[in-house]
Amino acid sequence: MIYFLGSILALLPIYRWRFEILGLPTTFLELLIVVFLAMVFISKYHELGSLKKHQRLNWFVLAFVLAGIISTLVSPEPVKALGLLKAFIIEPVLLFYAAVLVIKNTKNLRLPLLCLFWSAVAVSVFGLIQSVTLIGLPLRFWGTGAEPLRIVSVFEYPNALALYLGPLFIFFFALALKKNLLSTYPHFAGLAVMGLALLLTQSRGAWLAVFAGLIFLAFKNFHWKKALSGTLLVLFVLLLLAPVRNRIGLVAQDPSSTAHLDLMQIGIHKIISNPIFGNGLFGFRNTLEQAGYRGELLNYPHNIFLNLWLELGLLGFIAFFAVLWFVLDRYKKQPGVFSLAVASFMLVVLIHGLVDAPYFKNDLAVLFWFMVSVSTLKNSQ
Repeated sequence: MIYFLGSILALLPIYRWRFEILGLPTTFLELLIVVFLAMVFISKYHELGSLKKHQRLNWFVLAFVLAGIISTLVSPEPVKALGLLKAFIIEPVLLFYAAVLVIKNTKNLRLPLLCLFWSAVAVSVFGLIQSVTLIGLPLRFWGTGAEPLRIVSVFEYPNALALYLGPLFIFFFALALKKNLLSTYPHFAGLAVMGLALLLTQSRGAWLAVFAGLIFLAFKNFHWKKALSGTLLVLFVLLLLAPVRNRIGLVAQDPSSTAHLDLMQIGIHKIISNPIFGNGLFGFRNTLEQAGYRGELLNYPHNIFLNLWLELGLLGFIAFFAVLWFVLDRYKKQPGVFSLAVASFMLVVLIHGLVDAPYFKNDLAVLFWFMVSVSTLKNSQ
């Protein structure tokens, strides 16, 4: 079971491999998850009662799932919403419980986490190759226009790669600081490759989130004077890099920044008009059409607070942040290497989420709930 879980984590990017079974759309990742869930819940049937010990978290999870079901029922696109309910809520939540049953202690974490780490490194390596050869890189990201070259690796667009790599980079960086799991030169080299690939996504949101995560880890691991001086040194070095400096300087002139503000404004108006249900799952496109929006119709308003409230209603919004509070509270009560790493992961998700959608993607939803399962372990050292 541990090997199967490791395989799923290693193959998260294959959610892009889509096809139909008996006319029903699915992905290869979903098939792997369903088989894994069946194997775990059948073989661990006698242990299901042990899940009751997470009583408080179970209520939060139940509320989150219930919000997803309600949002599917009120969605203007119920069929498409049903697919999102399955891929972004039901399956990741069930995988969370399956992971809790399979991973009994931090020793069991080693294989799944190493699979996840080396997969992220492989994705990053391909991204670095892509930056030189342009293999698999869509023409619009070649850097021939106003924007610089931006890598996508195996994903569809740069921010998708950044949303995947950012939280994982800070998670594994936290482990490497304590030389827990990652303690050899190949591990450190892999982490450096991930960091370089993250820079080449040119995602300012990811840069900001990871920098905040590094500051958090610095103050948690070192005396405040060392942490502050280290933070200022890193900031100074980054600003010396012309591509980084120029990319940050283009924020005010970037059309996407203006578009994001428009999307957020429309999202806020929708919440004001329907604070209980929002627009339902897969409902933001309909919201944009109703508002007479003339730009590209996107699935989300690129802000985690608006995304959750609009897609899952007030109940889903509260439930999600209740789960997040549970994770951070576990770190406070049981401080340790893994609980610190998970807290850092969630911090990056939150901060990047201020300008993007860090949950509503197959790989990101699975990663989020897997990290929640890690936070439930008693021995967080």
